[in-house]
Amino acid sequence: MPTTEAGTSTNQVLQGASSQRHNGGGSQQLSWASLHADLLNLIADRVIASDLLDYVRFRAVCVGWRDTTPCPHGRGVVDPRFHPRQWMMFPEGSGLQPGHPALGGYVRFLNLSTGAFVRVHLPCFMNHSLLDCPEGLLLLEREKNSAICLLHPFTGDVAEFPSFASLIQQLIKLRSNKDESTDDLRCGLFNVFASVSVHADHSVTVMLAISNLGHVAYASTGDQQWTPSSWAMCGMWTAVPFHGSFYVVREWKRNPSIMRIDPPGGSSSSFWSSTPPRNVATCPAELMTKPYLVVCNSELILVGYADKHSRLVVLRLADLLLRAPAVPLMSIGDNALFIGPWNMTVNSKNLPCVQGNSITILATSGTGGQLLQYDLAKGTRSVVCDGNFLRFSRPIPRPYSLVHHIVTCCHRLFWSSCHIWRGNEPEVFMQWGARARARVPATLYLHLLQVHDGRSF
Repeated sequence: MPTTEAGTSTNQVLQGASSQRHNGGGSQQLSWASLHADLLNLIADRVIASDLLDYVRFRAVCVGWRDTTPCPHGRGVVDPRFHPRQWMMFPEGSGLQPGHPALGGYVRFLNLSTGAFVRVHLPCFMNHSLLDCPEGLLLLEREKNSAICLLHPFTGDVAEFPSFASLIQQLIKLRSNKDESTDDLRCGLFNVFASVSVHADHSVTVMLAISNLGHVAYASTGDQQWTPSSWAMCGMWTAVPFHGSFYVVREWKRNPSIMRIDPPGGSSSSFWSSTPPRNVATCPAELMTKPYLVVCNSELILVGYADKHSRLVVLRLADLLLRAPAVPLMSIGDNALFIGPWNMTVNSKNLPCVQGNSITILATSGTGGQLLQYDLAKGTRSVVCDGNFLRFSRPIPRPYSLVHHIVTCCHRLFWSSCHIWRGNEPEVFMQWGARARARVPATLYLHLLQVHDGRSF
């Protein structure tokens, strides 16, 4: 069971209080603890919609509130209300990955909305590797048998899934016409996007998009093996999870279309496996090229270039789905978008080093290798961090700002190994430790890094 230490937060902890109501010559004592259960649950629903840890503090006000509202422990994975969506494991840098002896079994998490930090004791990283964090849950691979599990970092709840070994064997059969070894396939499995869906019977389904191989696979709690797709999609650079489905940009450079891959639902595994992705929208080529999908304000938006890497445009995917005229957004409020293989949205209100209504992206032309911040309202660009992120011979200047750490979260191989991101730096593998070296030959891992970052971000 993980233990959590509270960190800095902008939210105020609810305090118990009492008030006096005067009625003629007498008075009546009213206490917050005596709130009606229906009203209390209504308040609780609003609190948990904001942040899970605020809900924990809410329940800690008094025994009555705690007894009336559901406890997250035991429900952390199977109840979507308790998923810590706003929380991201914080990459410490310098290779201090989870499980490193210097950390003493503790891992820090950053709330991307409030700017709060918490420190959690997670000894499981001594024998698990981190793959992804769908819905704020940690997708882990057990070293002993390659079994997969979902861990709630704050409640300690776990959902177990089959071993990757079963998936590798099935992919070998599906790709028998390709000259690939088991090590090649295993190397590809280090670069996965994960999506989580919870069903009415409290079973949990995880879908994996294996971008290097172009396949998708799923497994539910209780399954004995993974079910891979019989089809493969070329150019699956990123797969964005949204409401349990994957949204993928296909044909990134020419006539891009938006594809959706749904979880199996009630369909059979064979039917799901052979069902190709649905083409749900076409990106208007006259408005943007090279689109990226990002979740912002609980909806999917598209970010792309309007003209030769000088101006960025933002569109709502909902407009394209409704076949409505696509009108570029001039504001995304206090949000700041970070573009990479994994795209992220951060609320700048409580993160002073992050500018709101902006898009941070790596420049690959002109001032190549610099991390640029695009002001959506003014249409101007500025360098957000010093250094060339594509030039390996020169290190990125220190000290690292919070922006360096957030950008690292967009590059999962660096995020999981806790090295500050910088292009295809070969040193990442050399310093990643015996855990990764024992699994994947160095030449294959370096090849993966090149393929993984082959698209210009």
